[in-house]
Amino acid sequence: MSKEQELIKQAEKLALLPSSENPVERLKELLKNEADYHMGARVAAFFYIAVEENLFGKEKNKLINQGKRLINTYPLPDDAEEQLDELISLASSDIEKLELEGISNILFRKRNNVVKKY
Repeated sequence: MSKEQELIKQAEKLALLPSSENPVERLKELLKNEADYHMGARVAAFFYIAVEENLFGKEKNKLINQGKRLINTYPLPDDAEEQLDELISLASSDIEKLELEGISNILFRKRNNVVKKY
């Protein structure tokens, strides 16, 4: 298991802790010495996906969370666009499709190193 995968696993366990145990502070502690900013951001993304699943159940926003996991996977799978298109086709509501299309836009930007300038 890679360092990133191990950190993701630990972060997802932290997401299951009650708020009284300060899971966000514990995540900060877990990542405080991590020099790879991008990896830390991906680990944090997996943490927040797990928090959402813990709060609302794994079935709520299941496709959206799968899309979020997909775009935070490193390296991106070669067939990430096809996987995301499949998730979009499985969407049961317009809102779900809209959110997945937004994730598709993020995937395009990541794949093509497009940075939005402000």
